[in-house]
Parts: sequence; structure tokens; C-alpha cells
Amino acid sequence: MPSIAALPTHPAPSSEARLAFSELLLGCDDARACAEAAVSWLVHHAQVEQVLCLAPDESDSLVPLASYGMPGVESVVLALHETKHPLVEALQWSEPRWIAPSQLSPELSPLRRGLFSLSLGRAAPGIPPPGLLLVTPASSELSPDVGWLAGHLGSHLTRLYKGRQLTRLEAASSELAARVNAATEELATQNELLRRQAIQLEQASAAKSQFLANMSHELRTPLNAILGYTNMLLQGVNGELPPPQRRSLSRIDSNGRHLLEIINEILDITRIEAGRMPLHLSEFRLPELLQEVTAELDPIIARSKLAVSTQVEPNLPLVHSDRQKVKQIVVNLLSNALKFTHEGSIQVKARYEVATAAFHISVVDTGIGIDPSHQERIWEDFQQVDNSPTRAYGGTGLGLSICRRLAAMLDGRVSLESAVGQGSTFTLHLPRLPRRS
Repeated sequence: MPSIAALPTHPAPSSEARLAFSELLLGCDDARACAEAAVSWLVHHAQVEQVLCLAPDESDSLVPLASYGMPGVESVVLALHETKHPLVEALQWSEPRWIAPSQLSPELSPLRRGLFSLSLGRAAPGIPPPGLLLVTPASSELSPDVGWLAGHLGSHLTRLYKGRQLTRLEAASSELAARVNAATEELATQNELLRRQAIQLEQASAAKSQFLANMSHELRTPLNAILGYTNMLLQGVNGELPPPQRRSLSRIDSNGRHLLEIINEILDITRIEAGRMPLHLSEFRLPELLQEVTAELDPIIARSKLAVSTQVEPNLPLVHSDRQKVKQIVVNLLSNALKFTHEGSIQVKARYEVATAAFHISVVDTGIGIDPSHQERIWEDFQQVDNSPTRAYGGTGLGLSICRRLAAMLDGRVSLESAVGQGSTFTLHLPRLPRRS
């Protein structure tokens, strides 16, 4: 094996030749051109028979940049991840080392005598190693000029790789900035469209609420007159009525009151949406309010033939809230229970929880129940479990929506526990003292 212990006796190239090569590198910004110049310089000044310069490409493989005296090496490709390959290992060597022909891959078969491997420098953080120089000297000794050239070429290639990487980073940064700017402009455009749509929706909602409020008022005024005159006739103000006429007037009165209930619900929902539903806070007793509710619905309870009872916890404290709105919520919940319960019983329960300072008023029925998949929808405006025109139960679908909105106005909430065929429990959770008090 040739030895590099003793440096050769070949005459060294002049300082002018080294200076000329250094100046050439300074003006060279292409790695392949630099490698070709280095190979040419070695052939002319370092007495070498064969030279191959390898450098990493974008696919993390060592590929030829320039060669001399090595036909057919253009196809050489060494993957950098094959760390056990002697030439890949040579990238980390700090000194030239001899590689015997038996250690070389078939692509380097022209190197029958073996070669010296010189690393062009170790890899810097974030960039690949600058490359590898494979040299077969004319004699058994390696000229020191080979080492000098390898150091200068490696430093220059490292600068080129760093510059190339910086250029790529700048291009990627510019592209990213352009994308961010485009996305920001698109987002600003979408936000402006959403803002305009929100304004239009608010205006449309306000117009709808105003229309419904006006129509409800205009419908309720003549309807009250109709109900008033119907009631006067039923009371015999103009004389006793024959049974057929009394039955007809009773139907007019019943359907008129149902229509008035629908109009009142629409008016309530529009007033709540418009924020024109005032609160009138006062202190009142819950047992008395529940008695009023059952008395008000007594005719419906009698027709239903259901067992309706109240269970009130003794010594309940006074409630500080809007009495009329609490009553309206309980009336709606009890009316719903009467509508959807065909047999069994209905219980109205009231208790006070000291830990949370809250009242819990529950309406428990043994009715048809509500499937869990429908339990969120029933709280929406104009929604029922069955919304088909042929549904078995009437109503506007506003009762529960009004209950939830009124409860929220009172800093409370309405909850539901139900299962199909097992009845339902609607509970009003009401603070003893609302925050706005």
C-alpha cells in the first residue's frame, strides 16, 4: 500500500499558480465549474493520474462533479444514508486515507490501483458535507498540493452551499409572506362580507319582529272584541240561547281563545327578540303561584281526567323575581304535560336548594316522552318533534322556546329529562335573587 508518511519530492507549484487558483475560486459561483477547475489544476500541478470530485446533490446523494482519467464514472451515485460505505465514511476523515480496490464499488472499477480519499470538509450544522476528492497519484506518494487544494475547494463549496441555502430560504420566506398576505387579504374580504351579512340579517330580523309585533297587535284587538261579544251571548245578555246556538258559540269561543294564545306567543317571542320585554321584580310565595297555575288550567285538567298534584317543600323562602314570567313558564310547562299525557298522572314539584340558593320547579308527567335525538330541537322557535302538516298535536312550537328565553332573562334555565314511553320531567332552575336585582 502506498505510504503518505513521507511527502513527495515532486517540485511544488509556484505561489503564482496557487494564487491564480484561489482568485479563480473567488470568481466562481458554480460548484461544477469550481470542481472542473480544481481537477485541471491537480492534473497540471500535482502529478496525478486520476481524479474524481464528488459532491452532494439535492437528493442527499454523492454525485460526480468533475473527473479526469476515469471513464464511465458519470453514473456513480452514493447515498449519504449508507453510512457504512467507505466513501461515505471518508467524508468525516480529517486526513487523506488510502482505499484499496477491493473496498470500492463496481462503478469505480477503473481505479485498479486504489486511491486516496480526501474529505473537502466536515458537514456544518444544517447543510450537507461539501464533498469528497478521490485521487490516484502518479507515484506512490500524495502531493501536499492535493491537500492544499482540497481545503480551499471545500471552504469555497461550503460558502456556495450556504449561499444557495440562504437563497432558497429567502425564496421560501418570500413565498410564505406572499401566501400570508394573500390569506390575510382574503380573510379581511370574508370578514367584511360577514359583517355586511350580519348587518343585513339584523335588519331583516328586526323588520320581521316589528312586522310580527304589529300584526299580532292588529289581530288581537278585533279578536278580543269577538271573544267579548261571544262571551256576552253565552251569558244570555240578549236572551237565552237554544242549545244548538250555544254549542256553536262555545266552539267559536274555544277556537278564538286558542287563536289568541297563538297570537300572544308570537307577540311574546318578538318582544323578547327585540329586547322590549321588561322585568318587574318583586317578592312572592311560590306555593300561592302554583295554586294559581293549577286553578287557571283547572278546566283542561278536568277534561284530561289525569291525576294532577303539587308537592311543595315546606317553609320555602320568598322568591325575588318577575312573578308573571315565572307563572308563564310554569303554565307553559304544565300545559305541555297535559297535552302530551293521555293517561297516568302529572306532578308539579317545588323545592329550594340552600347550597346554590336556587329554586327547582319540576313538572313530571307519564306521557309519551321525547327521544334524546329530538331533545335539543324542541327548544328552537316553531319546532316540534313532529313538524309534519298531519301531526297529531297542535300548537305553534313556541311554548318551550319562550320558556327558555324567559328563564334566561331571570338568570335561570330550563332542563329536560325524558325517554320515549317513560314520560318527561321539565325543571325550571331559578335563582332566589337574580343578578340584575
